[in-house]
Amino acid sequence: MTGKSMKGQAALILIMIMAVVGAVSVGVASRSVENLRSQGIENVSSQSFKAAEAALEVALNTKADVPPTLLPGGGSFSATYDASESVNGFVADAVDEGDVVQASLVGALGITALNLYWNTNTAIMVSILFGDAASGYSVSYYTADPDSGRSVTNEFETTVDSPITYTEGSYTFKTVSFDNKLTVPINLAAPQTPVLVRVKTLYAKTSVGLEPVGGTLAGGQTVSINAVGTVENNVVTNLTFSKTSDRVPVIFDNVLYTNGSLTQ
Repeated sequence: MTGKSMKGQAALILIMIMAVVGAVSVGVASRSVENLRSQGIENVSSQSFKAAEAALEVALNTKADVPPTLLPGGGSFSATYDASESVNGFVADAVDEGDVVQASLVGALGITALNLYWNTNTAIMVSILFGDAASGYSVSYYTADPDSGRSVTNEFETTVDSPITYTEGSYTFKTVSFDNKLTVPINLAAPQTPVLVRVKTLYAKTSVGLEPVGGTLAGGQTVSINAVGTVENNVVTNLTFSKTSDRVPVIFDNVLYTNGSLTQ
């Protein structure tokens, strides 16, 4: 083999090595650029999420809409606060056994009864609290249990006479399906004004629906917030949050029924 041939082969090998190294370098550079781009997108997305969270917190604290507000360094947030959705009733999802759902009757208009819906083999205990400063306070309660065998021992109603009606069947309220319905009369003009209704679930978890009949509840029984955070390059995050109004703890009912007292 001549010297010229050896030099030619060496040059060819060198060119091939340089090509391979170049291809690897381009691949590494492309991957680095892609990683940087992904990190940038994640950072911007995180910023828009934090902006939406901030709008949500402001709406919860002020109990009002949050107008579009510019943020230091760019971007903005806003939120809509809706407390009127529950005037025609609401559904509390997956209420644990022994827990309570409640609705205020203060500010209710024209209501003559409440339809209460629930599912599964759950029993319910309904408390209606009445009161005013002049005549004091009192409580009436109603029970219903779809399990007729169980009601032998707990003495809950399996059938209720008019004007209180309890039926099993197929019902839909607020797009949710239910198996049981209890209708309890409400007299807003009674000498002792009804101020609060509480529904306690027993034996099993269930969703609970409360539907006013003949009128509306006051707003604020449930709250729905839609928060929006916007940052650079128009990256937007939407957050939706719903909650029911704060309720008195379950122990409150036990004190009522035993004429006991609370000690802190």
